[in-house]
Amino acid sequence: MTPDQAARAAVRVGVVTSAIGAVLTAAPKRAGPLVGLADPLAARLVGLADLALVPGLLRGRPRWPWLAARVGLNVMIIGYAIGTDRRNHRAQVSAAALVAATVSDLIALSALWVAETERSPSADC
Repeated sequence: MTPDQAARAAVRVGVVTSAIGAVLTAAPKRAGPLVGLADPLAARLVGLADLALVPGLLRGRPRWPWLAARVGLNVMIIGYAIGTDRRNHRAQVSAAALVAATVSDLIALSALWVAETERSPSADC
């Protein structure tokens, strides 16, 4: 993945994160169960955490730290989904989808990080 492709991927992640975060924040009782978050407080917290990352994913310079934060949040959500109720099929499906998204995020993160460190003045030392 090229740095330009990775930057575009970060923007796509930001747009999707914005939409999911807004819905979970605004309607946690309705939207949460659709993605396996039965507890409205948990759904709202995930939504708010998503929304906190959006500005950096869309406009941050550099963007790789924002993707790294997104990866960390995904890992926490996956752990929560798996750990709260193993019988919650929607939570398991959402966790599997987040694993795939996280792998994609890691690929973009790696490309952005390498590009940033290559053009960084401190990389010449």
